Amino acid sequence: MTAESETRKAARPGDSASMGSAQDDLAYIKAIAEEGRNTPLIGGRNFLIWGGLVGTTALLVFLMEVQVIPYFSQMILWTGTLVLGWIISFIINGKSHERPGASSLSNRTVNAAWLACGIFVTVYWLSIVAAMLLVQEGGYPVRFLFATMFPVAFGLYGLAFFATAVVAHQPWYRWISVASWAIACFLLLSLSIWPDAYMLVAAIGTYAVVLLPGYVMVRNEPSDIV
Repeated sequence: MTAESETRKAARPGDSASMGSAQDDLAYIKAIAEEGRNTPLIGGRNFLIWGGLVGTTALLVFLMEVQVIPYFSQMILWTGTLVLGWIISFIINGKSHERPGASSLSNRTVNAAWLACGIFVTVYWLSIVAAMLLVQEGGYPVRFLFATMFPVAFGLYGLAFFATAVVAHQPWYRWISVASWAIACFLLLSLSIWPDAYMLVAAIGTYAVVLLPGYVMVRNEPSDIV
């Protein structure tokens, strides 16, 4: 037996260890992929909260504008909606880590995307309020910027739902994306075609692409630890 053969023999255990390590890595990657594929989303309660609050507030504003119900300050109404929504969300999300599948890659990614959307929409609204309060008499009117709130929000909903469809391996969310973008476009058109219907369209759209998907998510939540 030559020295070269001895060297090859000595290398075999290390080779086996390397192959085993590579197989372990592949198994880990596969497990991560399967985790994202098989873990149901658990953020449905947030969708129910925000869909219900925002949709109902928009409906109330529409009813006030068409004089079906007495007028009430929209600033107070929307401020209360946002504050209440965030408070309830924080309470619910504080216990979200206890729910099945909460630590999965898909749920963490989707929740982060939607949290970012919520933060941006809130900051956008606060910026418009600040601009309206700070504008000097005779200055550039900024009240019309409030009309951009819902189109911007629905545009972000569409982006977030598209990402959700990819991460969660649930293609039907892409249709929610398309619906969200269509509603955003229709809202802008309604400002020139039928301004009074703006808030009605916003309310119906919120129920359709936020509240309804939230209900589906809650129904599909697992009962066992994933």
